[in-house]
Amino acid sequence: MAAARRPQVEPLDDDERRLLEAQTRRNLDGMEYEAAGRFDLARALYEQNVGEGFPGDWPYSRLVSVYEGQGAYDEAERVLRRAIEVTRADRRKPASDRKSLLDGLQGRLRVLKKTAQAARSRAKQGGAGPGHAFVPLPMLDDPR
Repeated sequence: MAAARRPQVEPLDDDERRLLEAQTRRNLDGMEYEAAGRFDLARALYEQNVGEGFPGDWPYSRLVSVYEGQGAYDEAERVLRRAIEVTRADRRKPASDRKSLLDGLQGRLRVLKKTAQAARSRAKQGGAGPGHAFVPLPMLDDPR
């Protein structure tokens, strides 16, 4: 039996190619900003790519990781939902690849929801969640 042929994907037009190149550059710049400890700048670049629907997983996975580490579970969920939306709409990938990616993203979303629920439960009981450990600040002398 002959192997199934994958449908031909139309090449990117000039505008699509320029956008993809700009998004890729932002991801690479974001990686450099992260390495330099400039997470605010990296996050801004990744958020721009998420907003534009970048077809790869890098900006989504980085943002989910950052937001989850900060205990910003609503933001992490927003980014995962956007990744699911973009993956569903991506007709450049074969259906089987999209399905695999979607399965992984949906599984990650389920885990995130459980983690967020556990953090909310700990917070109600007075415990700190990830990214929210209590660190006392030094007392300052009262200048009065």
